Amino acid sequence: MPIVVEPFSDKHVPAVREFNKRISEGRIPYCFPESPVPRWLPRRDPIPLYQECFVASEEGKTVRGGYVLKYQPFACRGEVSMIADYQLPISEGTVDSRYALVGLLMLKDALKREPLMFALGIGGYQESLTRMLKVMKWPTVSCPFFFKVIHPFRFLREIVFLRKKRFMVIALDLLAFSGLGWLLIKSIQSVRQLGRSVEAAIRMEEVDGFSSWSDEIWKQVKDRYAFVGMRDATILNTLYPITDSRFRRIKVLRRDKAIGWGVVLNTKMENDHYFGSLRVGSVVDCLAEEGEESYVVTMATRFLERLGVDIIVTNQLHRAWCQAFLRHGYLTGPSNYIFAVSPPLAKKLHPFDSVVSNAHVTRGDGDGPGHLLAKDCSV
Repeated sequence: MPIVVEPFSDKHVPAVREFNKRISEGRIPYCFPESPVPRWLPRRDPIPLYQECFVASEEGKTVRGGYVLKYQPFACRGEVSMIADYQLPISEGTVDSRYALVGLLMLKDALKREPLMFALGIGGYQESLTRMLKVMKWPTVSCPFFFKVIHPFRFLREIVFLRKKRFMVIALDLLAFSGLGWLLIKSIQSVRQLGRSVEAAIRMEEVDGFSSWSDEIWKQVKDRYAFVGMRDATILNTLYPITDSRFRRIKVLRRDKAIGWGVVLNTKMENDHYFGSLRVGSVVDCLAEEGEESYVVTMATRFLERLGVDIIVTNQLHRAWCQAFLRHGYLTGPSNYIFAVSPPLAKKLHPFDSVVSNAHVTRGDGDGPGHLLAKDCSV
């Protein structure tokens, strides 16, 4: 029976629920949205930022897969275009080999709908989606992962990712209880940060939302990057709505002039397969005038430290932001946060390998804060 990909509508809801049930029984840790109206980014005129959901079904009855496109204006070498992020592609092929080609069918369908497209996050080069994208000649790069340990004892005792083998558990416990771990971690981070001070004129304030001051920053920097998602007040207040208390927004000023901003999360983990029960701070998004990146990093770090986080994490791609986090004592770790671009988009970013370090890509360009939240069958 032929499989057809079409926009998700009310008629598909029962079939999507059955689809989620089947893949859940196959121990797939994700689920497809069960409402055709996205909870996070529904289409609202005239806001040029929204999600659309699509399903792959057999004659409109049995759903075998689905994906989401998140549309947003991007400045690509100074030219603003609507570009889509390919999100949450889930195929029944992950639990039933008879549907192994559904994933490829959905990707081809998405490219027909929007040739200028990228995928972000993915989960690493070993994931089936990443392998498929590379076969289809999508250029890829991993967005460097940065972390700063604020409370070494809790970090050593709770970091599940490093405590998978018995000898590592023993070693990390020894470092934690002896105090050597605290000394080692703090020393490494402090050495990286030597000589870094903040001008007396620099200050920070927490804000409820974005307005004309963030528009001015956007106007100043949008042509600086080879690739950057539009970050004016309208877009930012849609991505990080005032009604969502999880997002904390900071404005960084030199005297009374805004020079940058950051959006952060403060998340208490519970039996997470990476962070255990640590309180994780994350720098989700950021933007600054040229040369002011380090001050945004400093203020975001101080803000999260005051909130009592155990560790701060972020993924950044642009070279200036990577250097700013390194200069503030952040360490680097293995990254599974992949940025992949479709061949038509790659042409606009040619040569990709040299241009990509001038692309400003953060977790704010992906699927929201879901990487730090529980499984949720809504978007």
